[in-house]
Amino acid sequence: MFARLRPLIAALCTATLLAPLPALAATPAKSESFPRAVLWKIDKPGVKPSWLFGTAHVSDPEVTRLSPQVQKAFDDADTVTTEVRIDFNGMMDFAKRVLMPEGELLADQIDAEHYQKLLPELAARDYPEVAAKRIKPWAAAMLLMVPKKKAGDLPLDLMLAKMAIEGSKQYTGLETITEQAAVFEAIPADKQKTLLYALIDQQADVDTYSRKLIAMYVKRDVEGIVRFANQDEVTLPPADQAFFNTWKQKTLIDERNERMVERMGPQLAKGSSFIAVGALHLPGKTGLVAQLKKQGYTLTPIDDRKRK
Repeated sequence: MFARLRPLIAALCTATLLAPLPALAATPAKSESFPRAVLWKIDKPGVKPSWLFGTAHVSDPEVTRLSPQVQKAFDDADTVTTEVRIDFNGMMDFAKRVLMPEGELLADQIDAEHYQKLLPELAARDYPEVAAKRIKPWAAAMLLMVPKKKAGDLPLDLMLAKMAIEGSKQYTGLETITEQAAVFEAIPADKQKTLLYALIDQQADVDTYSRKLIAMYVKRDVEGIVRFANQDEVTLPPADQAFFNTWKQKTLIDERNERMVERMGPQLAKGSSFIAVGALHLPGKTGLVAQLKKQGYTLTPIDDRKRK
């Protein structure tokens, strides 16, 4: 069961970095550029320091190979937090939510041509037809945002969760899997289908988009990632583009940032926490870095880029 759910769980997290949708408005303020950093030290007088780590939810070795600075921050922390805590009950609930009721099939929801083109794309992401035939359109679209799987590799966030559990650290999540799934369930059915068709038809563009974003992440170019995310890598009808512009900014980024900051509070009050979330949650006026500064924390960017 976990092997089948793993690509879907990864896809839930992946959306904020790799969702190939129209413009993302959460750009850093023009008067102050965002540092080339995905690791931030969080300080407040009288409390042990904590760490905020912006991730890319992919399994590329260039991403999952932790820098010495990130590794030390992780090792020194008492508590590790990812966007969602992966546990048995959450996975079982999620398994139910991504599937249509008995008797309903994805092949009846989309046309035959797109269905046949979709199957090999899902199989390449460890989701065979036996599992895919009842998957909901939004979940299928989510999977197509994930780069094709390489054998044996875990996405960065799942790798951090595994390290935390194996290291006997306290491990928790800022959101539930159900809350993250609700972000996609909020998309109207007709727009789910439109998005799915676009992702199927333009999969080569999505793959190129993903590779470019990963390259920028390795360089810690968060501003570049934000600018690149503003490009329309999937072409949608104008009305649908307008919907997804608003959905991505409001539902996928801003509302979740508010929730994440609120739930970080108890951990930051105790200190010695390592908090890992998608890199696009860090910059901008509504980003986590700005919001934590407003709460009185001192945030220091850590340059962990590889030196040639």
